[in-house]
Amino acid sequence: MENKIKVVELFAGVGGFRLGLEGWNSKSASSNYKEDFKSTYKIVWSNQWEPSTKVQHASMVYETRWDKKNHSNKDISTVEISEIPDHDLLVGGFPCQDYSVATTLKNSKGLIGKKGVLWWSIHKILSEKENKPKYLFLENVHILGVT
Repeated sequence: MENKIKVVELFAGVGGFRLGLEGWNSKSASSNYKEDFKSTYKIVWSNQWEPSTKVQHASMVYETRWDKKNHSNKDISTVEISEIPDHDLLVGGFPCQDYSVATTLKNSKGLIGKKGVLWWSIHKILSEKENKPKYLFLENVHILGVT
């Protein structure tokens, strides 16, 4: 893997982190995918699973775009740490509903909310992985609803 930074992408959605880190077909987003891009990153494993949907649309898009190899479509809390390859950088964009200031304190569930518990999967990887990642890059996804 010629000295690339190995990345695990959690809560991958359709692959936003991957697109930013690796580019698309070795092309750069900053050049509208026209200029060559030599990325220093390599996604070695990804996970996308939406608990409230029967059909896993985001994971299906991810698999179509990048293949099923090294991609997991199961509840991250059920994934054994040994299934996750060693990596240098752990990235993840977890949903904000349980942390958002756009809700009332009464409705904010924080780390115990339905989506807030995803933090504990990150914590478990960081705590239990024998070869811990050197870097952590998290983004709290804010989803806006239109009425």
